[in-house]
Amino acid sequence: MSSEDREAQEDELLALASIYDGDEFRKAESVQGGETRIYLDLPQNFKIFVSGNSNECLQNSGFEYTICFLPPLVLNFELPPDYPSSSPPSFTLSGKWLS
Repeated sequence: MSSEDREAQEDELLALASIYDGDEFRKAESVQGGETRIYLDLPQNFKIFVSGNSNECLQNSGFEYTICFLPPLVLNFELPPDYPSSSPPSFTLSGKWLS
């Protein structure tokens, strides 16, 4: 890892920590990277349709629900040793409600 890459990585992580609060961004302990939580603002009367097999189906073998909250999406990223000079960061997007 070059000292320029290391300095650029530290600058980016410091910038993210200063922009986002502790609920939205956390720097990783063991690697260069971190975790960002993305909270969704849902409109009133937001509906989801869940399809599946059941005796209590509302339409086309599924259920319709009105929800007011979804857990946040979580974006984990890791900065490789030669980032940003050569390699891009690696990302993983997950959420309890995503398949």
